[in-house]
Amino acid sequence: MRYIFYTHGLGGSLTAQPEIEEVFAPLGYHVLRVEVPYHRNLAELAVKLATITFGELCLMIHETANALIRRAEQFAPEDYAVIGDSLGGFISLTAAQRDSRISHCILLACSGDLCHAILNLDHLLPGMSSLAGLFNLAGNGGLRVQAYKAIAGQSDFQREFELINPFRPERLARLRRLLILGDKRDPVAPEAVCRRFAKGVKNSKVIMVYNEGRHHPIGKDALQRYAVPFLQNKPLSLMDRLQTVLTAVWKFVRRERTEGDGEERR
Repeated sequence: MRYIFYTHGLGGSLTAQPEIEEVFAPLGYHVLRVEVPYHRNLAELAVKLATITFGELCLMIHETANALIRRAEQFAPEDYAVIGDSLGGFISLTAAQRDSRISHCILLACSGDLCHAILNLDHLLPGMSSLAGLFNLAGNGGLRVQAYKAIAGQSDFQREFELINPFRPERLARLRRLLILGDKRDPVAPEAVCRRFAKGVKNSKVIMVYNEGRHHPIGKDALQRYAVPFLQNKPLSLMDRLQTVLTAVWKFVRRERTEGDGEERR
């Protein structure tokens, strides 16, 4: 696995977070960047945020994830990894739940819970969650109202949400390996919400790198310390290393017992 598809977050661009190349390119990884729609300039983004409906947001994630997969079919003939930052994390996650060739999915400052993130957008910019999508009558109350209703399965855009709803058991089961890096008190992606989502993924790891109480990018040091060994299938902590050793010892003991039982039967 040598290809990494990186998707930037809300307000980002194709040049956002250069640390991605700085960390992974020297190790031989090819980083391909995915542009989130409506991010060519801040004016375009501002207008879209004011008028976007919850359904349009879900469809944007749905379609961008499919575009990522199609692009990967051209450039990555083997397994590949996806890294998504904040909003880009939801796109990367959706792709990972669809393409079995995605061996590793890394979410940066992203909990996996879209509705929770929308309900807490005010922490990024005061009034954002209440105003986003409000200037469109078709939005039926804006993003916040519809995200809240989607949790109960009652959104006016429930069909669009179900296209990307990551909590569906069969979709969680498709994730091969998941790593979430974040800030313990990030109001948009707090530790408890990250762990609740990761709990449904068999091979997952949640690491709260910071405790600053804000929504912010994951730095170069954290990527080197955790994301690199994760992609290399190496232990990420002392407890992981200990578990690896104990598992190896247990397998050895079981093999010796099996061989011993076989000798006795002879």
